[in-house]
Amino acid sequence: MKLKISVLMTILFSISATVFGQETVKPATETAKPAAALKPVTEVKLAAKLPTVQEVLAKYVQAIGGREANEKIKTRMMKGTLELAPMGIKGSIESYVSAPGKSYSKTTLQGIGDIIEGFDGTTAWTINPLQGNRDKSGEELLQTKLINNFYRETNLEKLYPKMTVTGTDKVGDREVYVVSATPVGLDTETFYFDKQNGLLLRSDGNFVSPEGKTSTKTFYEDFREIDGIKQPFKIRSVLPQFEITTNIMEIKNGVAIEEAKFSKPKM
Repeated sequence: MKLKISVLMTILFSISATVFGQETVKPATETAKPAAALKPVTEVKLAAKLPTVQEVLAKYVQAIGGREANEKIKTRMMKGTLELAPMGIKGSIESYVSAPGKSYSKTTLQGIGDIIEGFDGTTAWTINPLQGNRDKSGEELLQTKLINNFYRETNLEKLYPKMTVTGTDKVGDREVYVVSATPVGLDTETFYFDKQNGLLLRSDGNFVSPEGKTSTKTFYEDFREIDGIKQPFKIRSVLPQFEITTNIMEIKNGVAIEEAKFSKPKM
């Protein structure tokens, strides 16, 4: 199995962002399936009982602590560990984010070194010993802006103008509502919200990198409450060739962060 390390490096930073925004990568648009001539009456009744997008999102915001608790926080720091299977590559990650959408992440991988990414609200940049130093543009830049929106969780309906509850499914043993969500200029994503507690348990999509788009399924686990806000402390991203598991060790809200940290360094 030949692995494109440059793609891997880019994916790693999507995971660091999902810690704060529970969002990762964008799904490929599925080929439309021909509709059956007649649907069973039971299926029609089930479809009629699906909640509205507004109801699903309202329950989600409530599940993560409510709009007020989330939007009173302006900055956040996170530290954690990560592992890539089946390669056995291990490392650490440290991230800083600031409202409304600035970010800085440093990932240290054994035998590889430091990979640093930043976004000052306008320019997204990366320092990468394997991929080279560069600025992001096009869809990759659009995705960076979307992922790093600090209040993304309480403003999904604004960031994803087209959202539809498409049905129900299961994530593990949990019943979920499936929501198709399309942001401006990017591929459609699929969200899976727990029917009982409202939490986002999974998201599917395509992550944009210089090599193209990579299909990814991301699972959010081990939710804990910090300062009245629930966040996942374990994040698993499953890609075609490998799986990345991130375990969060520390989260601090309201930390002081110098603006210079988000600025692109002289290269």
